[in-house]
Amino acid sequence: MFGISVPPRQGVMNKKARSMAGIWLRAIVVIPTIATTDGTMANFIVTFEFKSDDTRKARYDSFVKKINELTAYKHWDETTSFYCFRLDTTADDLCSSLYVGSDFNATKDIMVVIDVTNKNKAVKGPLEYSSLLDLYLGF
Repeated sequence: MFGISVPPRQGVMNKKARSMAGIWLRAIVVIPTIATTDGTMANFIVTFEFKSDDTRKARYDSFVKKINELTAYKHWDETTSFYCFRLDTTADDLCSSLYVGSDFNATKDIMVVIDVTNKNKAVKGPLEYSSLLDLYLGF
């Protein structure tokens, strides 16, 4: 949001400074929080699908190992292909860490990392209905 305001005359003591001040441009820019740089933890959901083939088990096992490593085994995982946890990172960084740190194959596997706290997401793999994901998440 942008607005224009005139500086208050009582705040400027000398005449020259008042004439130089003119009109101030005030810009209020809302920047969405995408990183937890203040030391707080963000809440994440990671959901995934590994294509069934002869290397699926190895890819899956390395992915789970990486999640356990990143979360120090502090996560919720009672349902299939779904993890919920808190970390001090961003969705993009977490998605990259899981991709690079495991045998995840972006040409056939799918991973969606959702930062619930900051309303942000990151995706790897061939999503068929990405517009529906955007619509139903709302971001």
